[in-house]
Amino acid sequence: MHARFPASRDHLLMAQKVGHAPIQNPMSSKPEEIRLPVTPALEPSTQLAEELRQKTELLKLSREAVLVVDLSDKIAFWSDGAEQLYGWKRADALGRSPLELLQTQLPRPVAQIETILRREPHWEGELKQTTRYGARISVSSRWALWRDLSGRTLGRFQLDSDITRRKNVEQELRVLSGRLLTIRDEERRRWARELHDSVGQLLVGITMNLSILQRQLDGAAPIDSKFLSESMQLTNEALQEIRTLSYLLHPPMLDEVGLASALRWFASGFSKRSQIEIDLEIPESLGRFPRDLEIAVFRIVQETLTNVHRHSGSSTAKITIWRSANQLRLKVEDKGKGMTLPAIGKDDRENAILGVGISGIRERVRQLAGQMQIRSGDWGTALEAVFPLEESDVAERGRGAAED
Repeated sequence: MHARFPASRDHLLMAQKVGHAPIQNPMSSKPEEIRLPVTPALEPSTQLAEELRQKTELLKLSREAVLVVDLSDKIAFWSDGAEQLYGWKRADALGRSPLELLQTQLPRPVAQIETILRREPHWEGELKQTTRYGARISVSSRWALWRDLSGRTLGRFQLDSDITRRKNVEQELRVLSGRLLTIRDEERRRWARELHDSVGQLLVGITMNLSILQRQLDGAAPIDSKFLSESMQLTNEALQEIRTLSYLLHPPMLDEVGLASALRWFASGFSKRSQIEIDLEIPESLGRFPRDLEIAVFRIVQETLTNVHRHSGSSTAKITIWRSANQLRLKVEDKGKGMTLPAIGKDDRENAILGVGISGIRERVRQLAGQMQIRSGDWGTALEAVFPLEESDVAERGRGAAED
């Protein structure tokens, strides 16, 4: 729709009203009729509705599931991406609780998430949801509060992205990693047995022969006696090293008498070899646990103390193990220089060794559905690991305590 009017003072006023500057013809001094668009005035409510419609159209372009949930936990907006991800049509979803509709499994209670949203701009987490067709999927969800212009809370916005495929791949890698850890532990066990039964026995035979030779050469020249004594000493040292290496690969007492005894033996030997004072706190009634759990805890302590010796510069380390009703907890701490992120110019080989050790520990904890936390600073470094215990673990612990 266009209006026709002469280019005059009235035209200037009208042009300002419709938001356009007047257009003049510089080639003519005569008044001309100029055609200008006329924008009809919109009511504020109509403008708001139009803005909402435009924004809704933009949200429809998103591949992610976009939800708007009101204060009564009812769905007020359901995007096309939500229809594609969850299978529920907009008409079926509107007015229903998303937590009930999707059978949501939250990583923490809703009340805690709402508390976080009042302090932070948004909250992110991984949810387990169920589609209309019964498929259980994993989504990465981002929540933010929905407020009006005055700042009053009206509900929340929710953006969900499907990460099911990624989680499945991670689970497959976790299974593979666990299998590799098991194979490595079995290889350590086999090599420990081979060293003890083959090389160790050969050195024992050499020691016996040297002892017989020493008795037969009694009264020989001092130089001969000296060489023979040195040979016996070197052979005994080699035998001791082979036994130590065999026990480090897989301590037999870990299978025979359990985790507590194996850790006491290892801490004592490590302290002598490294000159690091070890404070070991293990309750006498700790008892036995499943084999995989005992091996994992022993290896974690072994790797952690190795990192203390190589990297921290601490002269002391403390190992604490205790058990609650349904958890086994491990804490290893030192008073060294702390852990730092890899820095430019630092020895890459050292950073790689440290990184591989920590990642190996984290993988062992994950394999047993545990949790791990590392804290570090000028005061030193502390590693804490928590492992869940099941009913069968409790029974096995009781049986082990009775045997002890």
